[in-house]
Amino acid sequence: MPHRVRDLFGVLLLAFALNARVSGGVPPREAGTLLQVPQVPGGFGYRFVDALGLSVTAPVALVTPPGDDQRLFIVEQAGRISVITNLSKPTRTVFLNIAGQTVSGGEQGMLGLAFHPRYSENGRFFVFRTARTGPPGVRVLHEVLSEFRVSATNPNLADPASEIPLFRQIDEASNHNGGDLHFGPDGYLYVSLGDEGGANDDYGNSQRIDRELFSGILRLDVDRRPGSLPPNRNSANPAQVFAYTTNYSIPADNPWVGANQFLGRPVDPARVRTEFWSVGLRNPWRMSFDRATGELWVGDVGQDAVEIVTLSRAGANHGWAFREGNLRGPRAGEPAGFRTAPAFGYVGPVHTYSHGSGPARGNSITGGVVYRGSRMAPLFGAYVFADYVSGNVWALRRREGQAPLVTRLTGQAGISAFGVDPRNGDLLACHLGGNRILRLVYDPVFSGAPLPPTLEETGAFADLETLTPNSGLVPYSVNLPFWSDGAAKRRWFCVPDPAQFLRFQEENTWDAPAGTVWIKHFSIEMTEGVPASERRLETRFLVRNSLGVHGFTYRWNAAGTAVLVPEEGAEEVLERTVKGLPVSQVWRYPGRAECLSCHTPQAGFSLSFNTAQLLREASTPDGPTNQVLALASAGYFVNPPSSIRSLRAHVTPSDETASLESRARSWLAVNCASCHREGGSGGGFFDLRLPEPTSLTGVLFGRLNDNRGDPDNRVLIPGDPFHSQLYQRLAVRGPGQMPPLSSSIPDPEGVELIQRWIDELGDPRPAVPEFLELTREDGRLRLHLRQPANRSLQLEFSPSIERPLWTWQDVSGNEPFFPAQPREWNVELPDTGGGFFRIRPRSP
Repeated sequence: MPHRVRDLFGVLLLAFALNARVSGGVPPREAGTLLQVPQVPGGFGYRFVDALGLSVTAPVALVTPPGDDQRLFIVEQAGRISVITNLSKPTRTVFLNIAGQTVSGGEQGMLGLAFHPRYSENGRFFVFRTARTGPPGVRVLHEVLSEFRVSATNPNLADPASEIPLFRQIDEASNHNGGDLHFGPDGYLYVSLGDEGGANDDYGNSQRIDRELFSGILRLDVDRRPGSLPPNRNSANPAQVFAYTTNYSIPADNPWVGANQFLGRPVDPARVRTEFWSVGLRNPWRMSFDRATGELWVGDVGQDAVEIVTLSRAGANHGWAFREGNLRGPRAGEPAGFRTAPAFGYVGPVHTYSHGSGPARGNSITGGVVYRGSRMAPLFGAYVFADYVSGNVWALRRREGQAPLVTRLTGQAGISAFGVDPRNGDLLACHLGGNRILRLVYDPVFSGAPLPPTLEETGAFADLETLTPNSGLVPYSVNLPFWSDGAAKRRWFCVPDPAQFLRFQEENTWDAPAGTVWIKHFSIEMTEGVPASERRLETRFLVRNSLGVHGFTYRWNAAGTAVLVPEEGAEEVLERTVKGLPVSQVWRYPGRAECLSCHTPQAGFSLSFNTAQLLREASTPDGPTNQVLALASAGYFVNPPSSIRSLRAHVTPSDETASLESRARSWLAVNCASCHREGGSGGGFFDLRLPEPTSLTGVLFGRLNDNRGDPDNRVLIPGDPFHSQLYQRLAVRGPGQMPPLSSSIPDPEGVELIQRWIDELGDPRPAVPEFLELTREDGRLRLHLRQPANRSLQLEFSPSIERPLWTWQDVSGNEPFFPAQPREWNVELPDTGGGFFRIRPRSP
């Protein structure tokens, strides 16, 4: 008689290998390779090098006290300031750590630092950060500007107990915080603030001077000099009494002191926020004074269309949200003559650039500095700035009566701020994701090892016509390719040194030693569905080195050879036939900085080199086997897995045996999780990697950094694709598209998959199988039960129930998979000599 047990319990992780077979298989590991590509490419002209040889954590600002030429202070987003105490022999110590009093992540955190002009005498410095604080019993997010003092006994240590708040302003959104701080030539403190966040000026701050301190630049007298004025306050409002102190004054010549009109409409002078020096900025991310002219340069992050460089001045209105750069903005009501009548104070941009890929485009400006150093004469007097996403770094020079001359210098994705070496004026840059400080250098003569000018000269392939690899280069395939605008891809990797190994990880990207090379080849059918029309496009390389990775690509030509693409990348219009219709498709050959937009340290550099992608069947001389096991058998891992049965693999959108949710989660993990993950550059509050079930990823009804102007929008709303920005931004190309780079065509299969999942999304909690059957077959006990749809089951064992230590059991049938329909689930109970078993269900 079978035994029936009711109401089992639990949870489960991970899914299993697909049935598709890897062409070519995994050959035995060979000693040596003919591959000839440099770990660190040589070059000439402008480039970045490591400035300190030290690691810092998520740097966002670089500051030096006035008159100090041997120290550099680095603001770390999590709430810490590090000091480099000897720039000739860099040594890092912690100057201030208030991480416990700082809310960080996305665009929040410690964002700004400024030292008082007489810091050497008074030890005063100022910090801008996001914090959760408020009046007694009410703790909410605030933007906090505070004064601190240096320790009385140690010049390289601050006194955290010395904090004096200047203001604590409620902030209802997480983005557009600005937060940069600088003392101007006049000795006053300038503070940049965004429009509070959301999108389209959600909170109505951009064209107001009688509400809170948002969407502009403040000018504060922190010394409360004679003749300065008290700020306007509403002493009857307890929240305002808490938020705004009397620890600063207003310079009497601030532009809106005594104002009774703004935008041609009356305002109450007693309610005007006289802190404002200029207004109409969306998110001024990094500003700087030109030390020679005193001009204030600002990088203002745009919304859907452009990024903006502007010169701010007293009384300037830069137009947001009536304007986005030179374009019409999202807010109506621009007064007649706003851009021409002097009374409105409109100051347009010095320069704008469009969103997108290419040497003149980007998606998120990082404001820079005017170079006044002594070692790069061609740059002297130029404003150097960057785009955080595209990695382009430019120099801007103004020209009388003409548009400025903007020259691309180099590429480096992930630059969050610029600074200056106080010894010589060299330009320094914060590399947020790489946790490094970089130095811009100029090499007039080529130095180092050059990149091979042609694919043939890399030594990767013995036969270019067939793409037969040379020894040491191993073909591999993935379960679910990243969407690449309809292109097909082939992949190889090489670990040249046989004494070095990969490090296997169940969930994250496998660690690879310096010298590892990954190669990806792209081709596309010029007539969709006609293999004979296939055309080779490019062959990309990604090379691991001690600092991270670098990437480059070769473009195939009509002669059947592939030539190195320029450092800034290139574009081509492909004339294709798709679904019987002619289509002009833009193909982007990525610049070398663009490669680093996705191949980040947080993402593990190589996006496909992980268990979920490589867990699949492979052909070997001894017959089919799993690709991961084949790599282990060939000797590539320092820690080969003992079993693959518990591991989860990506499933494709077309695999109807797998649940809709598990297919959607795989697609999102492959196409979005390189940015949208903990510590990633996506700037959101959700994590699209596979390990956590959907209910814990933050996507369900998740809040947005940018709600696209509709407060009803969320990351994902079950049953509502229209308000689910996860879907909407995948389905478009152009302003607001996701991913922001390297795609001009949405993935039709992926978009349909995500829409179906949103439409059908149900209860994310794991279902529990109601009954199981226990039988004895050939002297062995077996469990039989009905596995629910979209739930994976896991058999676990513990020798004790009082102090349980549950472990997964490596037995046939105990593989994770999320079926589309309920199915029979059978496992053989291992002979444990006594103890307890349990079954844990899990949702994707």
